[in-house]
Amino acid sequence: MAAITSLNALVEALRDGAPINKVLLNSTRRDARIATVIEWCRRRKVVFQFVPGEALARKAGARNQGVWAEVSPVRFSAIEEMLAAARTGLVVVLDGIEDTGNLGAIVRTAAAVEADGIVLSVRGSAPVNDTAWKTSAGALGKVPLVPSRNLARDIEKLKAGGFWVVAADQRAGMKFYEYDFKGPTAVILGNEGKGVSPLLKKIADQLLAVPHSPAVESLNVSAAAAILLFEAYRQKQGKK
Repeated sequence: MAAITSLNALVEALRDGAPINKVLLNSTRRDARIATVIEWCRRRKVVFQFVPGEALARKAGARNQGVWAEVSPVRFSAIEEMLAAARTGLVVVLDGIEDTGNLGAIVRTAAAVEADGIVLSVRGSAPVNDTAWKTSAGALGKVPLVPSRNLARDIEKLKAGGFWVVAADQRAGMKFYEYDFKGPTAVILGNEGKGVSPLLKKIADQLLAVPHSPAVESLNVSAAAAILLFEAYRQKQGKK
């Protein structure tokens, strides 16, 4: 695991949604810069802990800036980089997935269907941390991750790159297996409680429903992701 020991670098990494597992802070420091770190840790749902100076020094060295952060070995990509390297024509877009277990499970599925990448919002989303890494069974290192500060803008970039965009919506008129996934397709999956945001539904080219028994109110988002993505994978394999 890599580590960050610079205050400025840590704040920047937190702002950019870097995969930070945990942050240690010198228990004797309570200044404005440390307060900024705490604020961003809370926004990004990153665990932080105050420790004695001696304990921090063992991690960050004697001449430290009062912080130490553990970073997962996950590489983030720019959306342009992901598009340039696309091979299968399947991209996953995550709109506010809050549970790290769901995030890890979706990443694992994305790796299994050879997705070109995952675009995920950095605001209000689950952190890419050790829990997500474990749930993904290491797949976080196999699928390009694109952190997005503006999903609507990045979806338009996907469209400009030749992708059709579909969004999961249980009230949609089209069932997922009726859709033709053979062309380049981006699949939007929404928040566990709210689903895909109204704006992204409006931007999407097609809304798709996953039918199920009315005895169950809704599917877990990671289960819905598996159903949609494996159908896309099946169709793409069949076109060869």
